[in-house]
Amino acid sequence: MKLIRNIAAAAAFAALTALSVSAQPAAGRPAAPAPQRPATTPGGAPGGNPVEGKIAIIDTEAFADPKSGITRLVNAFNVVNNEFKPRSDELQRLRGQYDQILKDIEATKNVADQKALAAKADQAETLKNDIERRSQDAQRAYQKRLRDVTQPVYQDIGTALQAFAKTRGVTVIFDVSKMGEVMFVVNDGLDLTPAFIADYNQRNPATASTSTPANR
Repeated sequence: MKLIRNIAAAAAFAALTALSVSAQPAAGRPAAPAPQRPATTPGGAPGGNPVEGKIAIIDTEAFADPKSGITRLVNAFNVVNNEFKPRSDELQRLRGQYDQILKDIEATKNVADQKALAAKADQAETLKNDIERRSQDAQRAYQKRLRDVTQPVYQDIGTALQAFAKTRGVTVIFDVSKMGEVMFVVNDGLDLTPAFIADYNQRNPATASTSTPANR
């Protein structure tokens, strides 16, 4: 028996989600639009016929795994991370400066002039507020840029997953990344994740600078 666990540290929810042959990315990431479904009658399928097909599982968080995920998606994340590295480095430098001021205050609090200590404390407070403001601005900008860059890739992945599942007679996919630790899988053959990732990467070769999918 295999326990499917949430492998992405950034995931915020664990919700039981049944997907009708569609890909949904991890929490906090842009979601691909769900495919259109035909109208059904009470029988469950067009014309009232029962739906026949297989059930499978997918782990959409594995798509962004740097080592074994979907190359185009991994590259898209890398593009954004590289763009924001200067901001990250600057924030790290400011935090180091702030920490050093606090150390200086602590080391000299018993011998330094009280006015000098007060000036350093004011400097530290100003720097702290600046760091917080810059961090919030950077986070908002990062999330927006990440959505802009990854959304087209997620949409393409969703379309590809739908086609991949249909060719295998799959009608319903459960995204285990949305289910936390509530699912036990006794048949690993239900998991389409490795096969789909391999198939998508083969059909969509990507270079390190590629961030958007090629037209099909």
